[in-house]
Amino acid sequence: MIRHVAVFRFIPEFTEEQRDEWIALVRDLENHIPEIRALSIGKDVLHGPASHELAIVADFDSLADLETYSTHPAHQKVLDVSGPVKASLAVVDFEI
Repeated sequence: MIRHVAVFRFIPEFTEEQRDEWIALVRDLENHIPEIRALSIGKDVLHGPASHELAIVADFDSLADLETYSTHPAHQKVLDVSGPVKASLAVVDFEI
């Protein structure tokens, strides 16, 4: 199994309302991409100096399923929204 972790920081112009709409898009991915085995998304609650604002954790049966997710049109819609407003993104994909 592959776990995909992505953590984000956004530009200040990305409003809280827009972030919530984007989070809803991410949560809806499970309805469009059957290769997703589990998906969670959440906002940081500690707000420490090294904290990112938001994290996504998604599990897949295989690297091929992760690739399907990565290239799926529904995922592309999520990227279209977050791409212009992300200040930083870190990703780790590992076997569990």
